[in-house]
Amino acid sequence: MAVSMRTDFPGGNGLLLSVDESPGRPVVRFAAEPRNCPQALWFHFQLTGLGGRAVRVVLANPEQTLGGVDWSGNCPVLRQESQPWQRIGRPQKLQTPGGRVEWAWDIDAAGDAIELAFCYPYQPADLAATLEELSGAFKTEFVGLTLAGRSLIRVFNRLAQPHRPAVMLTARHHGGEVPGSWVLDGLLRHVAANGALREITWWAIPFVDLDDVVSGSYGKDPFPHDCNRSYGPSAPRRPEAGAVIAEARRLKSQAASLFFVDLHGPSHAERAVYLPARSWEPGAPINPIAHEFAERFQSATPEDIRSPVAFVTPRPGSNSRYPGLPASRWARSGLKVDSITLETSYQGNQHRDYTIEDYRRLGATLAETVAEWLSVRRHG
Repeated sequence: MAVSMRTDFPGGNGLLLSVDESPGRPVVRFAAEPRNCPQALWFHFQLTGLGGRAVRVVLANPEQTLGGVDWSGNCPVLRQESQPWQRIGRPQKLQTPGGRVEWAWDIDAAGDAIELAFCYPYQPADLAATLEELSGAFKTEFVGLTLAGRSLIRVFNRLAQPHRPAVMLTARHHGGEVPGSWVLDGLLRHVAANGALREITWWAIPFVDLDDVVSGSYGKDPFPHDCNRSYGPSAPRRPEAGAVIAEARRLKSQAASLFFVDLHGPSHAERAVYLPARSWEPGAPINPIAHEFAERFQSATPEDIRSPVAFVTPRPGSNSRYPGLPASRWARSGLKVDSITLETSYQGNQHRDYTIEDYRRLGATLAETVAEWLSVRRHG
């Protein structure tokens, strides 16, 4: 049977360019699809017809990905039939005759079919499975529609009360940024298991860019507006941002205080988990709490998964690329609350390739750090 590629499932992405059915080991060349974005990054596809053979997979368009051509440190993830996801090794650099660079991963012999993804996929079905496992610790509620008419949901442990502090989290403002979902997954699990943390009101919009999550687009800078650049100056410029704004305002008006957390993933090769000291758009001010919160979070993170840096100060982007306010800056300037953005590596730190459980541990650390921050702010 000939090797073929499938992407006809939630989050699927990848364009098959060629298959070399060489004896012993087929070579599959593919491209990460930009789809509605100026740059690609996300891919997730299934290869069938392997017949138990080893296979080489080759990423042919690294120059089009956010972060550029150097994929030398990147370890995508693999699932063989019913087995759990696991990291594969780092790639081999291939130089084409015309001077282009491609990157090849060799995968050992397995069954007839394998799945390969840029990082551990996380779809609404994964969230539903987590919430079922947590036995009612969190509920869901419809909060609005996406641009394509899908239902956005809020995940929450309780309704707001005037004597309780509240935390609002957002994830997947860009559809392919799956590390944020796994961090949120770990936070939900940790809160559900901790009585003291359950005294805080936790609300989350787990899939802001739900259309791109489901369709398999990376979701960065799509036409007509990036979800995370839709909060101003003439806000909202997308219905998803409007839903987040309404939820955040409602929560602030009903709770003792509000802390806003936006979960993201950086470019493909960054091996760090950090808070940006400011957002990327021109003229963005420094976040006054970023440095202190970043240091607290880094020191609380278990040493084996700790980031080599706690925060970075990004250089501003161009006016054409970053024309609007991101969610966390809107929360500070428009809602007048403390807010942070957390960028979590797709790869790991300098010494370790992150597993799903590592991302969940980062989520647990985030929950504890936020709770500590709220306590300090409340009691002076």
